[in-house]
Amino acid sequence: MSAGQKRRDDRNNAALFFLIIVIAAAMWVYAVNMTFSIPKEKIAAGYFYALLATLTDIKLWLPPLFGIVFGMIVAVQFYIYYKTGFNGGDFISKLRGPDMVSAARLKDITKEYWKKQLSFMGIPVPTSKENQHYAVAGSTGTGKSQAISAYIESAHARGDQTVCVDPNGGFMEKFWKEGDFILNPFDARTQSWSIFNEIKTAYDVEQYAVSMIPKSPTTEGEQWNAMARTIVAEVMLKLVRVREGTTEKLVYWLVEATNEQLQKMLAGTSAAGMFHGAEETLGSVRAVLTRYVVPHKFLSVEPGQESFSIRKWLESGTGNLWITWREDMLEATKPLISCWIDVICASSLSSNVEAAKDMHLIIDELDSLSKLNYLIQAATKGRKHLFKIFAGFQSLAQLDETNGKNDALTLRNSLRNFGCLGVSEGDTFTTEEVSKGLGEHEVLRKKISLSGGTMGAKAGSSIETNSERLVKPSEISGLPDLCGYLKLAGDIPVARIQMKHKKRVSVTEPMIIIKNKWTTDLTTAAKNRLKFGVASAVI
Repeated sequence: MSAGQKRRDDRNNAALFFLIIVIAAAMWVYAVNMTFSIPKEKIAAGYFYALLATLTDIKLWLPPLFGIVFGMIVAVQFYIYYKTGFNGGDFISKLRGPDMVSAARLKDITKEYWKKQLSFMGIPVPTSKENQHYAVAGSTGTGKSQAISAYIESAHARGDQTVCVDPNGGFMEKFWKEGDFILNPFDARTQSWSIFNEIKTAYDVEQYAVSMIPKSPTTEGEQWNAMARTIVAEVMLKLVRVREGTTEKLVYWLVEATNEQLQKMLAGTSAAGMFHGAEETLGSVRAVLTRYVVPHKFLSVEPGQESFSIRKWLESGTGNLWITWREDMLEATKPLISCWIDVICASSLSSNVEAAKDMHLIIDELDSLSKLNYLIQAATKGRKHLFKIFAGFQSLAQLDETNGKNDALTLRNSLRNFGCLGVSEGDTFTTEEVSKGLGEHEVLRKKISLSGGTMGAKAGSSIETNSERLVKPSEISGLPDLCGYLKLAGDIPVARIQMKHKKRVSVTEPMIIIKNKWTTDLTTAAKNRLKFGVASAVI
């Protein structure tokens, strides 16, 4: 049994009381020795006389008073240190279940001196747990950005590389370093990237076709997506073999070419059979291709710019990688962003284990992206590659909708270092799931009962066993900003954390819009538009 997580761990009360008495007595003895000169042969009588004089001599009672005050200050610090954050009723002892401790105690439990540790919500992560991935949930404005920023800061402090999927470029603005890379088709500093930069062998097209066309969370949707992936793989393979592997050609053949042209190109391949049958089926497949391939048209190749390969960068590159977007760009680039993340995850799993280096994939607003096929595999198999995932999201329901319930649950199970900040009162699904995830304990409580009789009321007591959650859903929705609960992997206790807001200096622009045909102001572009009526008349 354990004294467990009462609202305050009172196992040290006796020691604290004794400490206050000892400090006060020591101060009094010091005051007596400074005031009187007591011979050794009369030491007992001398101290007895001093004791009688204490109440009337300020020089004797003031120092022990200071000692008591000092002792009480120490006791208050101990009170704060041992205050568990558990808000349920006090109990006699805990039978089983997780413990809850203060943030200060959790720091002492997880701190490893002489080692550079990652920081999660202000708590050092044990090195044995850091490859078990991270997740932080919370509504907008509750402190997710502060938690992610502290994590990035700790990773960079020990020389680790990061890939950060960064809405609005907020993290890049604070942590950009010379030699870093950007992927954003609408940022002037972006790298020149194409899916063909990642293909080394024929079987790579199958792997990266999955990155381009994600698996659907529904059975019916996956039917069309699987057929679209087959077409993508065969088109990529054909273009590579004829040395025409460019994004422009890929977009043309998958989106712009007619059914007859595409059928002729894919004759003799595994995709040829799709062109024999109902037109509606082919129409559904091409709709999927349009949805996921069209965003690749935004990938412009600047003259003289060297092609960037995510795969090569993961193997031997330096610096960090930033995948940014602005909120008004998300719908146009969501399939492209999801493709990049999938390529990163798939490539990390195929890297040489012996040459593995610490790499962190940090994804903010995970629930706003498309389904990421290889993210689950990277979460379940990436540990031996030293590949760490940190995901931030607002709603578990949205995560389920995007990935499907089973895949979303598998992903959540893999992100074992978990923190939760305040969640909207209306999102009862998230608060309920988080409450269950933080665990429940079984405790013994004393129950007092009153029974009436002819001789009056009679009190009785009994011991009963209670099972209850450490944290109720209402406690999660009621959290103030920058405050949350943290559960690290394994048997490490739960703690309620109060983070501090840290203002960081901007070191670069979060976004510099590129000037090309995709970002031209439509009002300006209208001045140079074709006069379709005149043109058709001439034709």
